[in-house]
Amino acid sequence: MAVDLPTELWLRITHFVSDNDLFRLIGVNRLFFDLVTDRRYRQLIIDDDRPAALVNKITRIENDPMVAARVKSLCIHPKAVRSACIRSAKGGEKNVIRPAKHPNWPDVFQRRSQTHSIEEDVWLADRLLSALSKLTSIEEYIVDWKRGLEGERHFCVPLLTAVCGPTLVRDLTSITLHMTIGQMSDSIFDVTGLDKLQELSLNFTCGDLHFGPWEARYALEKMSAFINHVALTLQSLSISSIGHMDFSILYTNLTYFPRLHHLALLVPCDPKHVVDPTGFHQFLKAHFKTLQHVHFSPQYCCPQSALPPDTMTTNEWMDQCFGGGIQLHNLQHLDLGLNILGSGGKRVMLATQRFGDIVSSLATLTIIGCVIALDDLALLLGPFSNSKGGSAPRKLVLEVHVLSANVLDFLADKLPCLERLDLTYRWIGDSKTGSTSELETAFVEDMKGRTYFHWKLWEIVLRCSRQNDDARWPCQQAIIRCIPGLSSGKGARL
Repeated sequence: MAVDLPTELWLRITHFVSDNDLFRLIGVNRLFFDLVTDRRYRQLIIDDDRPAALVNKITRIENDPMVAARVKSLCIHPKAVRSACIRSAKGGEKNVIRPAKHPNWPDVFQRRSQTHSIEEDVWLADRLLSALSKLTSIEEYIVDWKRGLEGERHFCVPLLTAVCGPTLVRDLTSITLHMTIGQMSDSIFDVTGLDKLQELSLNFTCGDLHFGPWEARYALEKMSAFINHVALTLQSLSISSIGHMDFSILYTNLTYFPRLHHLALLVPCDPKHVVDPTGFHQFLKAHFKTLQHVHFSPQYCCPQSALPPDTMTTNEWMDQCFGGGIQLHNLQHLDLGLNILGSGGKRVMLATQRFGDIVSSLATLTIIGCVIALDDLALLLGPFSNSKGGSAPRKLVLEVHVLSANVLDFLADKLPCLERLDLTYRWIGDSKTGSTSELETAFVEDMKGRTYFHWKLWEIVLRCSRQNDDARWPCQQAIIRCIPGLSSGKGARL
């Protein structure tokens, strides 16, 4: 067993090391020291609501310019910053007017701080803003303000506006926001100077009982204007929400993104939440050449039985969304997600089933979420099956709750041209009676009588999500023996 040598012994060893090797060792040591220092300070996370902790981070940036130069990622929790400022103010005099001095504060907030006593310690926030303005190498900016309250808006919104000064945003390549859409539109959507932005991830909720259709329309219009502002450089766009609003306003106002190759949509997608599908259709059609990776996971929000009488039928709506000859010819990777975020509805939403119709050829199809019922798997893979004229992906990444012979039969029948399979399962056996060991033994016996001659599979990765899967080896070996392309075992990873 390796034992750390005492420092005195290392010093004696250096007497026997040649000068060239010793000098080289110094260079390597400095290199590793720089790498360790870069990794230690590459991400600054402000999430501690203790005033002393916030002051310590501010002081470190103020006193050491090399620390500020090494920070590449900034993550702010506005709720924690506000709490730290409130606790700091409680330790001083009561009802003291603290005028905001940092120039990045919005004018309205500056005027209010000059005439009114503010609950938060504005001077501590000033120090924070001054310290953040010294971060000249920020490439990633993250705001984590989930479940933001209305009472936090008066301080947190001006704070976020002030943070996004010209010095911080000029080199940004990635922005990730977790906020309510109202707070998002007020604090970040007016930021300019994002000339290098490549990745944008917007994760929002309504979060306000008073947030009605007009407020949603206004916020979505501001969101689309903000996204359009970075259209020339944007390569990856992700939008996630389970908020009840008409997203057709967003799609209608979006422009063309010449470099967009990754798109993730985790939002409700049905006649009630995209009332006019024209914009959604045109957006997909405009990017049929640029998109290479799409993650599509429409989530459930509310029952479709509440549709107005004059609304088009669901089938008509689907045809307008995915019809009209759309084909994403250059799409290589497609992630189809199950309904997980929305509480209610079917596991496989209708829009998820239809998305496969606009894909002509895929390198990888990934199913996000655990498939429980074989019927759900049939809905997901239906557009890619030979029986329906589809084109099978070369690789399938799938997780099933129960791995049975019926699942393998289905995959071999519907996707005979599949070349690579990454399959995760939790249990083995399709019977509801018997112990776990009995079901696994029955599965091995059942697989002995099967051979998938027409399955072109040459690589398979099998994983069990249970750590105590004692029967993993015999069950997985039984699967491999049924697939001629894997009989040698060279393409199997267990």
